[in-house]
Amino acid sequence: MAFKHFVIASTLLLTSWAAQAEMAFVADPGPPRFCMQSFNAYGPAYALHMKERTDWMMADLEGRPRCDVIHFQEVWNDKQINIVEDALRGMYHISDPNRKEKIGVMSLFMGDIISTETHDFKVNSDGNILDRGRELFNVKKAFHIVKASVGVDEDLYFMNTHLHPTSQAVRLTQILELLDWRVAHQDLKMLLSGDFNGDEHSLERSVMMYTMGLHDSLLETLGGTYPKGLCTYCKDNPLSWLWSDHILDYIFFSNVGGSATHLHPLDGSINMRGTPRHPLSDHYGLRINFAMEPSSNAVDSNSLEQRRTEALKLFDQIIQILSSQKKQADFAPALQKARNYQAQLATRQGEFNSYFEKFN
Repeated sequence: MAFKHFVIASTLLLTSWAAQAEMAFVADPGPPRFCMQSFNAYGPAYALHMKERTDWMMADLEGRPRCDVIHFQEVWNDKQINIVEDALRGMYHISDPNRKEKIGVMSLFMGDIISTETHDFKVNSDGNILDRGRELFNVKKAFHIVKASVGVDEDLYFMNTHLHPTSQAVRLTQILELLDWRVAHQDLKMLLSGDFNGDEHSLERSVMMYTMGLHDSLLETLGGTYPKGLCTYCKDNPLSWLWSDHILDYIFFSNVGGSATHLHPLDGSINMRGTPRHPLSDHYGLRINFAMEPSSNAVDSNSLEQRRTEALKLFDQIIQILSSQKKQADFAPALQKARNYQAQLATRQGEFNSYFEKFN
């Protein structure tokens, strides 16, 4: 009888363990999520109250629910970088290429940083007096890429950049360099954020979205239309240099690459404003919550051809603008690149065309 009781008790115990083990491995019914924050920290040498504003920035970030990824632009000097690192290094892994070169970008991750790379833009000047001043102080524009894991069960590329402030031609050459990198790295989904100095109606934004297959995350959370008066660079900001409102800061994403899933922006906000009299920067921040959802990754053939037609027209505009520049030697490589990409789209051949046809 004692042996029988032992067998029954053992069976019940094993059954209980098996049930607990099965419960432990049941997948979370909700899709995995992460948060991304982008912010131009306004850190050039002429910017006033840098230390105070950066301290307030850190207090703002620490007072919110934490984002998994933070991209800063215009974090230029060592004092400002030290404030950021001292405040956030206990919570984030930090990639700071600005320690080696004055490119002003900084990327922080709560997940693991797998690899990093930085590329200076080949064209950083159209020869104006402000550009000559930047060259004197070796200040450059660049893009920084981090391959990272942020808890969504697949690695992602995160690209952080800041495009030229005044020259459309220079910005277009820089966008073509971003496109070059992306065409050569199609294996993972990508998120691209920064200060693009091109507003919501600009040729530059259209070029990025149509040629790189990018989605504007904030726009998608708003149902496809920006409300009147929405801005990240706003005329009522005391630090603003413009007399009108613009959206210059974006978090874009591309679903090309990786498994049969897609990034989906759930909600977003323009944040990190400071107070009306004491703004944190001349820009406001942008914060987006993403989910990684199942997807068939199917591409609609009708929309593909519509996008092809629009992209070919955009390349016509790029070629016209770059052809008209006085410093032709500087712009000639980008001009040739634009013509090559346009030809690939038109003939439906080549690596860029292959990438283009994967957009969804």
